[in-house]
Amino acid sequence: MFKKHPYWSLLAISFALAVLAHGAFLYQWTQGQYMTGINDGLSQMMPFKHLLYEQYTKGEFFYSFDFGLGAGTFSELAYYFSTSIVFLITIPFVWLLDIAGLVQETDVLFWANAAVFISVIRMTFVLFITSRVFMYMKIPYWPAWIGASVYGISGMFFRHTVYWEFFADSFLWLPLLILGIEKIFREQKPGWFLMAVSISFFDNFYFAYINFLLSAIYILFRLFIPLSSAENNKKKKLLTFMGAGIIGFGIGAVAFIPAVYAYLNNHRPPFQQEIPIFDPFDNILYTSRYIILPALFVLFLFMFRFYGNKTFRLFALLGIAGIVMHLSPFVSSVFNGFSAPQYRWEYFISFAAGGAIASGLTMLNDISRRNFYLAAGLAGFIYLIYALLDPALEFEWMETGLVLGGLLLSIAAVWTAFRFNKSGTLIIVGPVLLAWLIAYANFYQSEKIMEMGNVDQVSKELITGEDYDDPEIRGLLEQIHERENDEMYRIEWMQGVRNNTPIVQDFQGLSAYSSILNKNLLYFYLYDMEIDMQRESVSRYATLGNRANLFSLVRGKYIIRPADDSNIPYGFKELLESENYKVYENGNVLPFARGATEFYSEDKLSMHPPLVREHAMLNGIVLNTEEEGSPIQVTGDITSKFTIEEKEASYDDGILEVTGETGGIDLVWEDPAEGQGDLYVSFNLVNTAEDEGFNLTVNDYVTSRKSNQSVYKTYVDDLTIRVPYQERVEIRVPEGRYFLTEIQLFEEDYDTLEREADENAGLKELEIDGSRVEILYDNIADDDYLSAVIPYEKGWSATVNGVDVEVLKANYAFVGVPIEAGENHIVFTYRPPFFVPSLILSVLSLLFAMFWLFRKKRADSE
Repeated sequence: MFKKHPYWSLLAISFALAVLAHGAFLYQWTQGQYMTGINDGLSQMMPFKHLLYEQYTKGEFFYSFDFGLGAGTFSELAYYFSTSIVFLITIPFVWLLDIAGLVQETDVLFWANAAVFISVIRMTFVLFITSRVFMYMKIPYWPAWIGASVYGISGMFFRHTVYWEFFADSFLWLPLLILGIEKIFREQKPGWFLMAVSISFFDNFYFAYINFLLSAIYILFRLFIPLSSAENNKKKKLLTFMGAGIIGFGIGAVAFIPAVYAYLNNHRPPFQQEIPIFDPFDNILYTSRYIILPALFVLFLFMFRFYGNKTFRLFALLGIAGIVMHLSPFVSSVFNGFSAPQYRWEYFISFAAGGAIASGLTMLNDISRRNFYLAAGLAGFIYLIYALLDPALEFEWMETGLVLGGLLLSIAAVWTAFRFNKSGTLIIVGPVLLAWLIAYANFYQSEKIMEMGNVDQVSKELITGEDYDDPEIRGLLEQIHERENDEMYRIEWMQGVRNNTPIVQDFQGLSAYSSILNKNLLYFYLYDMEIDMQRESVSRYATLGNRANLFSLVRGKYIIRPADDSNIPYGFKELLESENYKVYENGNVLPFARGATEFYSEDKLSMHPPLVREHAMLNGIVLNTEEEGSPIQVTGDITSKFTIEEKEASYDDGILEVTGETGGIDLVWEDPAEGQGDLYVSFNLVNTAEDEGFNLTVNDYVTSRKSNQSVYKTYVDDLTIRVPYQERVEIRVPEGRYFLTEIQLFEEDYDTLEREADENAGLKELEIDGSRVEILYDNIADDDYLSAVIPYEKGWSATVNGVDVEVLKANYAFVGVPIEAGENHIVFTYRPPFFVPSLILSVLSLLFAMFWLFRKKRADSE
């Protein structure tokens, strides 16, 4: 059967090898532990799979109000899974299991359970595709498969899969790109390259960038290392690459362009730390987290006779170039879009090593004793040098034993082969290499990932327990849902620092965590409202800093807090209670859509503090316009009524020197007014310590600030903290030196909020269906504008009473439209940015590609 169907035989042995390579994780699965990271794996990968599966199987492909305050998931989650071909193929299989009753729930626990099996299948196809690529390059069947194993069973495959699963898909597309390149060089046939480019552009814009850089490096080497006699007209081949690349971009544009727009519409502070050109001490022979070079590859690099073979020369030089690039953080910054260095591209080194080993195995019969002893001596010398020069290297029997054992076994296998059985070198050397690859892969899973990465803690007990998906919270959420009939209400609750808790627990929340988020929302949190999130970090937003105005404006109707937490926002009353938690309900929640006559200029409000901006949103609508707008009312400033007292610190001219374990200043109100409400204290705070994070406490409110060296620091140092109305505001930080400037205090009595909450709402009907929001609004007040709690982003269109209108950016981060007197039927519709023109471009490019390939095939046959 296998002789008749060689593809099936290759798939079968690849599947068997993939199972053996996943041995540690498969065993852990039998123990109820899963192949996903405890941090981003559970905070992003599994929740996003759950969210997108639910969306896609319900026919919604573009938008979700369940992701933070609302987001275009097709574009913003394209970095993750929304356009991932592997995930898109997985969905129908899971759906069939679901409708057949073989799956009870497709929740986060299901996707964590499935992770190891998806990984085994992915690796099977990585091995299969790479083997076929090497075979196309005239490398025999078994050496090609063994070389593919060096690429597929690398530590980086497991690292990518566990921590950021979609990264591992790049292992599939790189060999396809290489095959396409070879097809053009050898046969002037662009079809495979065009297909690989199209897949890459569609699948993931980030790894398209990485893989195209790697492909460019490969093409550059191939221009100087021809492997066939048909490679003379290099200019023609470059033009073919260019043409196929442009057409491939066009085919993938329907996913690529919206994804890139979302990336450009994201906000992340630029990386400000120095990036060295050279850093030699990531030890890729012994201890690297990213890649460990197989000893056989190192040995083959010194088989100088092998370099006469052009295929070996190509892969060996690519591998050496990859090693040199690995030693440069600057290169890794280039591969990460000139941001913080990230070593995500280094599967390319494994690919080159696999190609070198595959071609080298075909030449072992021809080596001499001199070749062997010189190579063995130089390889051993390199391992000695790496051991002596690495100050952090610790000799541990398991890790170091595997590395040095691999070296000794490789040398012994090659020596045995050429000494006693030259005709059976592959039979001797191949199994030794495969055994080492499997052994090291399982060691890497156990030690480098499960133990060092705490992945062994990811279990059913964790995922269904109080630290992730607390059943007690689930019970409270069910009670809230049972009593609600509103189309849209939001609940503030987050499990620890997991901002995507709302996705996990299936409620509409106020937090989100993703590498790509709507810039308007991030600006709303970080700059416009200066909302403290209790934890400084990029790529996320969460909480509303206990500020009642903001809760009411964005439909924050409920909060869940620990039972002993007394710092509750104004206007919230206790509603439900369980053993450890309480639920509070907002008595002043505002409608989803509100009319406004007064409008305020966003630019003019920028000169005023956040409380004034909150009042502007309550009194009317804030628009991003050059028009003058309504007069701005500035109230509540009581800065001059406070005096400063030093506590375990000295404070002079904006410099705070804390001498105690903790210390700071007290802002004292000597003659407080009577009444209820809150105080807003605003200031700019910068820690002068080079590399030290700290906690900031303002009365009972605690928030954490990142170290100046942290890659997750926001560099947003203007803070506004709400505290309950009282005569003393205590600002405390740990011992150290700080710049504390621009201190202001405001009182908020919430008269404006309560007045607006008592107004008769013109909202008569609201229907939200994914990417379509339908509103019936009775404009009895003859307002000029309507604002809605829909995050503003390119892609929203609107009609009012059947007439197209411009969607305005309102209230800093939300949408608004002009309305008419009387009844208004308003429909908001979302499509990914540039989706329609991108779709047209993809269809036209696909048709042109078919025509081009047909013409070319016809011309070649004549």
